[in-house]
Amino acid sequence: MRSCKKEATDLAVWINSLEEPYQQNAIEWLRIYIRRPMDDLQVDIESFLKELDPVVRNYFLIHTRTLLKTAAHYFGAKDWGEFSPVGEKPEASFEIPPVSV
Repeated sequence: MRSCKKEATDLAVWINSLEEPYQQNAIEWLRIYIRRPMDDLQVDIESFLKELDPVVRNYFLIHTRTLLKTAAHYFGAKDWGEFSPVGEKPEASFEIPPVSV
């Protein structure tokens, strides 16, 4: 099982990889979705994830990752490494990292 800290760190890294204004758009979307201030992206996401039921958390992570990957694909992003939908491994755009419950 992946920890909420690892999941939150991954999401924060992915959000921070988006170019502006898309990065702020993603943060605003999360702010509305989780209904709390986002003073520290990674800490606030982690706190939110810990409060979710594991099934709901899994659903949230799958769909949030899909949204972020789509945003990066269409709006550009810095390198995401092996899961980058642009750049060195375009074939990775169809694979979302697995989520454990």
